[in-house]
Amino acid sequence: MRKIAPLAFLLILASSFIQYKASNQTGPLAEDDYAEVHIFRPKQFQGGAITFQIQVNDETVARLPNGSRMVYRIRSEGSVDFKLKASVFTSKSVNFGIVKGQKYYIKAGYGDGFGSNLSFVPLTEQEGQKAFNDAGNYHNQKVKYYDEDKLKPVAKNVDFFSEQIKEFEQHEGEKPSLGWISPAQQNLKTDIGTFSLQLCLKSEADLVDLKVMLNDQVFDEIEDIKALDKKCSYTYIKNIELQEGKNELQIEVEDKFGVSTFKRTLFYQMRKREYRGLALVVGNSDYFEATYLPNPKNDARDMGKALDKLGFEVMQFENLSQDEMKKAVGNFLLKLEKYKTAIFYYAGHGIQHDGRNYLIPVDVNLKTPGEIAAKCIDTGSLLTKMELMELETSVLILDACRNNPFKGVASGVADISSGLTGTDAPAGSIVAFATAPGKTASDGVGANGLYTQEILKNIYKEDLKVEDLFKRVRINVMNQSNNQQIPWETSSLVKDFYFNPV
Repeated sequence: MRKIAPLAFLLILASSFIQYKASNQTGPLAEDDYAEVHIFRPKQFQGGAITFQIQVNDETVARLPNGSRMVYRIRSEGSVDFKLKASVFTSKSVNFGIVKGQKYYIKAGYGDGFGSNLSFVPLTEQEGQKAFNDAGNYHNQKVKYYDEDKLKPVAKNVDFFSEQIKEFEQHEGEKPSLGWISPAQQNLKTDIGTFSLQLCLKSEADLVDLKVMLNDQVFDEIEDIKALDKKCSYTYIKNIELQEGKNELQIEVEDKFGVSTFKRTLFYQMRKREYRGLALVVGNSDYFEATYLPNPKNDARDMGKALDKLGFEVMQFENLSQDEMKKAVGNFLLKLEKYKTAIFYYAGHGIQHDGRNYLIPVDVNLKTPGEIAAKCIDTGSLLTKMELMELETSVLILDACRNNPFKGVASGVADISSGLTGTDAPAGSIVAFATAPGKTASDGVGANGLYTQEILKNIYKEDLKVEDLFKRVRINVMNQSNNQQIPWETSSLVKDFYFNPV
């Protein structure tokens, strides 16, 4: 074996180290090449000795001492999960979508200052930037920067749908193939009459045709689907209604290389009626003074039907006045005493004021900021009351981020704006927003708002954790809105929750 002189060995080692460093550094980046997530922890007396962990997709990327701040730069785009961890048993999550060139702000700390209420709250860019740059919040004035590993992107995009597919069903030659997201088994039994059919098409061609047959009848046909990539050229998601007993599915995929046929069988047997929890569903469309919204009443009807099929007792209402809305919420809280799971869904106008979110009844005409708390429904107050009931799981879904319908009220008032602000989720709860803090959501061009439309596509998917459901929703909404609408969630769930458990 040839010996290497000590000096030559050191030169080789130094060269290798330089090459390693070069492979893990990107050099100067333009602001449009990455997104910045600003996380800050204002100094607090109580709990100050505890150093938080900041995790991205369950991997620790930084530590956040009391009175410090950091910036995490991400070059990938899609859905990402941030977690604030104080101990093995204490954590909070914020889940949202990342778009290059954007800045995001999350405030960390203890909500009550005594270490028993961990807080991890997304803020609007305006309020977040102001708090992040306030030097009085910090013991250490230095901002620490961390970069996403370029070899291990953290944001999940459309490929997320095909991650759970063990293998695509192949056909001879270059004919198109299919990945079954749902149903995942060749023969599947279900006790829910509505089934979420989810497919990944794989084709080497630029255009693909799809035909879905259910019990020898054409259910759906789509021609000239444009392939996004070769791994999962197109993701198909649609709800199908099953007949009692045996249901035969046949999928035909055709491209210029030929036709491939795939089959699966679903057995549906209606479940015995036993409520799994209580749901309050409200859709406000017909406002007296504010802008008319065509879709919230449709959203409420469809969400009510879905939750009913999934085994929840549903209290469904449309176009509630101030008195009716307060009464509905009061009755909901009273009924919750015999349940361990609560679902609250609202579609309609909402407004943020003084760091709190309010849902607007149809008969309210706001003229001064002082009327907001008295006439509207405070979601923070609702969350607090639900937390006191010791529920196992609470899910709040707020498709309420339309434009501020009373812009005159906000004139000259800095803390009133369109969209909703971030909310801390109490232990055992998850709060889902149709779009990012301070942003507005689309009312949709079809029968449903864009956000609710995507929830309805995925809510019947069997054995899908609620966090993963909202992740799928986020990816679809971002794609369909060209990244103009980005749903967020804050979560403190302590148990796994499924809308449709196996």
